[in-house]
Amino acid sequence: MIEKLEQSLVKVESIIAALSLFLLLALSLFQIVTRNVFNFGYAEIEIINRNLLIICGAMGAVIATSKLRHIKIDALTAFMKEHHIPLLQCPLALFSATVCLLMCYHAGIFVMDEWEYAPSNERWALPFTFIYPFGFGLLGLHFLLICFKKPK
Repeated sequence: MIEKLEQSLVKVESIIAALSLFLLLALSLFQIVTRNVFNFGYAEIEIINRNLLIICGAMGAVIATSKLRHIKIDALTAFMKEHHIPLLQCPLALFSATVCLLMCYHAGIFVMDEWEYAPSNERWALPFTFIYPFGFGLLGLHFLLICFKKPK
């Protein structure tokens, strides 16, 4: 059941990442052509591309975490015996999930502040800010799911 949930999540996250990357490339190519051929560009495309890059990075981090390919900072494992390392998997994942969910909470506060105080000419770009709590929430969820995986 948990494996199926995680596979479904990874599939949706992969689609979001792929679509974001495709849009990023298409808009960048369009911007290059309009600048070099027609001598003008759209400032909005730069803002959209910046946000699409953040979405790609966030989804990449989430997918890497689900496949246990994320950057690990647990330096203690280099000094531990091999049979003790799997015992740390769940506690470290719980700690990481706690940090990610705390970041999700504060990212939600950031998004609400952005929606409240953004100038009217920048409000069109605000839906992109949902990636911050969404990405941290997904990271936290994947770290929680790591606790239910069998240690390797």
